[in-house]
Amino acid sequence: MTSIGLLLLILVLNGTAWAAESDTVQPENTDRTAPVQGPSSPATRRAPSTKQQLRELDRRLSVLESLAVGSGHKRGVMERGLGWSPEIKERGFSLYSTDGNNRLHLNGGIQADYHGYPGGQTGRAPGAESDGFVLRRVRPILDFRIANYFRGQIMPDLAPRRRSELFNAFIDWDYYDWARVRVGQFKPVLNVENQQGEFDLVFAERSLVQNFALRRDFGATVTGRILDRHVRYDLAVFNSNNGAIGSASVPEPSVDNDKLGMARVMVTPFLLKGPRALRQLDIGVGVLYGACTNSACQQPMYTMGQDRIIFQYQPTVTGNGFETKVLPQVTWFYGRLGVMATFIHTWEPKIDKTTGQAGLLQNEAWMAQAEIAVTDDEPAFIRVTPKRPFDLSKKGRWGAWTIAARYSEQRIDPQAFGLNFADATQYVRTTKATSFAVNWYASREFRYQWIWEHSEFQGADQTYAASRTSDMLIFRFTLIY
Repeated sequence: MTSIGLLLLILVLNGTAWAAESDTVQPENTDRTAPVQGPSSPATRRAPSTKQQLRELDRRLSVLESLAVGSGHKRGVMERGLGWSPEIKERGFSLYSTDGNNRLHLNGGIQADYHGYPGGQTGRAPGAESDGFVLRRVRPILDFRIANYFRGQIMPDLAPRRRSELFNAFIDWDYYDWARVRVGQFKPVLNVENQQGEFDLVFAERSLVQNFALRRDFGATVTGRILDRHVRYDLAVFNSNNGAIGSASVPEPSVDNDKLGMARVMVTPFLLKGPRALRQLDIGVGVLYGACTNSACQQPMYTMGQDRIIFQYQPTVTGNGFETKVLPQVTWFYGRLGVMATFIHTWEPKIDKTTGQAGLLQNEAWMAQAEIAVTDDEPAFIRVTPKRPFDLSKKGRWGAWTIAARYSEQRIDPQAFGLNFADATQYVRTTKATSFAVNWYASREFRYQWIWEHSEFQGADQTYAASRTSDMLIFRFTLIY
C-alpha cells in the first residue's frame, strides 16, 4: 500500500509540474553540433511530445525510487524507517535509525505439538508425560545493532511447558570477522547440534549427546574464521552451575568461583578447492574443561523426545574436581543429502557428600543422522528453503518434503550405580534410541513434522523396575516470523 500511495503521489506531482512547465520546456536538441539559437518566438515554442514526457517521468521515478528504497548496497529513507528488514530478508520486521547505523529487528517462532504414546506411559517411568497438546516453544526474538559494530539479542521463551524464562541476552562486537566477541547468556557452540537453532532441527529435539554437553550458560566467547575461512575457532569461559549441562536450558546464577573453559575447532577442508561434493564438509572437535565442586553440574537426563527422565544423580552427589569432555563431530551437505554425527566422552569425578564415596565416572554418547530431500530441494544446516513454496493456485507448488533417520546411544559408567550415586531401580545405564521424521517445509516460515521416537532401556542390575521401551509420536507445527 505504501508503494502504491508513493507512486500516485509522484504521478500527481509530475502532472502538476508538466502543467506548469508546458509553456517553457524546450524540445530536445538532437543535433549536438548545431549552433545555439536565441530565444524561440511564441510561434515556434511547442509542448513536449508524449514520448518525451514519459521518458522524463521514468527518469524522475527512477531517482525517487533510489532515494526511497535504496540502490545497490545503500538503504533508502523508507528502509531506514519502518519496513521489512533488508539484511534478514527471510523473516521479521525492522526499525532503522536515519543514518542506518542502528537497527531493531523483531522476529521469532512458535512450535505447537501433539504428543502421543501408542504403547501408553507407565507411572514407573520417572518424569513420564501423558498424551496431549503441548505448546513447545514461544520465542519472540529482538535482535539489535548499535553503532554499526555492536549487536545483540534478547530472547525469552514464553511457553508454559516447564517455566517461562530468559534464554538469550548477549552483546556482540563483530568488527573483525576473525575475532568476534560475545558476552552474556547464550548457547555455546561446543557441538554442531547445539549450534543449530531450535527452529532448524530436523527432529523434535536434540540427541542423547546433549545430555552431557553444555547447553546454555553465562559467559564470554571469542569466535572467528581464519585461513581463508577454512577454519572456524571458538574459545569461551562460562560459569559452572547445576543448570548448564544437559538437554534443557535452565542456567542458574553462579554461587562459587568454579568456571568452565571451552574450545572448539571446525575445519572445512574443501571450501574453495577440491571435490565439489565435499565443499560443505565440516570436521572438528570440541573440548570442555573446568571445575565442579558445589553441585552435580548436571541436569536430569531425558530421552530424545524428552518424554521421561532416564538418569539423575542423588541430591547429595556433587562434583569432586575438574571435569573433561571431548566431542569429535562432523557435518556434510551435498545435493539432496544432509548428514550429521557427533560423539562425546566424559571424565567426571563425583562424590557423595553424605557417605563420602567418590569415583571418576566415564560416560559417553553418540549420534548419527541423515536427511534426504524427496523433492528437488537441498537440506541445509539452517533448515530447508523450498524452491517451490506451497501454493495451490500454481501447478507443482508443493513445498519441500524430506525424510530423516537418526540413531543415538548413551552409556552411564557402572560406578554411578555401584557407588549409589543414582537410583538403580528407576534410572537407566544404557539407552538406545531411534528416530524417524517426515518434514514438510510448506514455505520458509511454515513447517509440519511427523516424528516417531523409539527408545530401549537397560538397567544397571536386576533391581531396575521402570519400563524397558518407549514409543512416542510427535506432530509438530512450526511458524517462524
